[in-house]
Amino acid sequence: MSPLYLLLILLVAILWMIAAGSYLKWHPFFSLLSATFGFGLLAALPPALLLDTMLQGFGALIGSIGLIVILGCILGVLLEDSGSVQQLGGALALRATRYPSLALAFLGLLLGIPVFCDSGFIILFSLTKSMAVASGTPVPIMSLSLAGGLYSSHTLVPPTPGPVAAAATLGGTGSIGLVMLLGILVSIPVTLAAHLYARFAGQKLKLGDSLNRIEKAISGPATAWQAVFLILFPVALIAAGSTVVLLQWDDPFSNTLSFLGKPVVALLMAVVLAMILFRRHGSLTSSIDKGLRQAGPIILLTGCGGGFGAVLKASPLANGLAGLIHEQGLTGVGFLTGAFLLGVAFKTAQGSTTSAMILVSALLSPLLSVSGLDSSSGHALLVLTIGAGSMMVSHANDSYFWVVSQFNGFTLREGYLGITLMTLVQGLTAFISVVILFLLIR
Repeated sequence: MSPLYLLLILLVAILWMIAAGSYLKWHPFFSLLSATFGFGLLAALPPALLLDTMLQGFGALIGSIGLIVILGCILGVLLEDSGSVQQLGGALALRATRYPSLALAFLGLLLGIPVFCDSGFIILFSLTKSMAVASGTPVPIMSLSLAGGLYSSHTLVPPTPGPVAAAATLGGTGSIGLVMLLGILVSIPVTLAAHLYARFAGQKLKLGDSLNRIEKAISGPATAWQAVFLILFPVALIAAGSTVVLLQWDDPFSNTLSFLGKPVVALLMAVVLAMILFRRHGSLTSSIDKGLRQAGPIILLTGCGGGFGAVLKASPLANGLAGLIHEQGLTGVGFLTGAFLLGVAFKTAQGSTTSAMILVSALLSPLLSVSGLDSSSGHALLVLTIGAGSMMVSHANDSYFWVVSQFNGFTLREGYLGITLMTLVQGLTAFISVVILFLLIR
């Protein structure tokens, strides 16, 4: 079976996923599942082998990241329902008087680590009005800065689902801590770029009438310091554990720190601490149920991505593409560029950043051995490259586009000017930053 034929049916599978989501309005779970079976059958895999391979890939990936996604979602919901996130935002509003939009952007960057960007924007949007009034800054500048900061960490910094799923699909669950460290580093210039663009575009945008109807109070029984502690606690543990592994320290204390720095352990400890701190602030059971409901679709979609990747590996496509990459010399920066462009294509076509990262990582996982990136740092940089591509661009098929647009009262044209072009700037900045890191640490 020729590599050209396999590439053709892979293209058909990709186009089918795009068409099923965009035109048939299928959920990504079913479009990805059907594409997996379709590709396997057209690639002449025996049906029994196809089913077993898909199920093994599905189960292996869920087993490696399922608890990480669940615990991350629960922690985010506990922070939201307790009111601690709102209190943190309110405290910032009182202090950030000199550079309010920049402060709001970096607040979004911080809170986007445990809280989904959609819900984080909804929770913190009321800050934009109060901080705008206090500083005399136009509200669109404030809200776009917040949206850009949230979007940066949502796409680049674990334990958000996209980078966690991509790392697991590429076989690098052990590099999640390194993805976090490098993701935080890359997200800083990306957030700065979003803020600068927000200051430029925000001057040209007008407030919609709907803005005046959004008067959600920033209040809650919990404290801002509780939110800061619960956000930084797992991040610090994971970073410390990754540092120990990178430095190859081998003593009882280092081994204990390495264990506590495992993402599952760090997040579990953070959730337990959150339940203790927030035990009197509403129903913990309902918050945990909400987190589980939020995590379910993400885990299932991630598992399907793992199944698709396993089927791709089982087909002759991997060897054929490996030979093609060898012939073309696409390694290192060339491979990163291809990964970036695939992320752009999937994100623009089907709207979901997380779905795009899962799909692209599944496509590329069979090719790691010839990519020049088959190392912990290479895995981490490839994950961030896929994330950079999957930022571009948020438009009308992306729920985040509508959340930001509707809360600001933007028209469709204003949404494209404000949000779509801002995410274009963010994605390009992220890719350039990753390439610079690759050149420095290779």
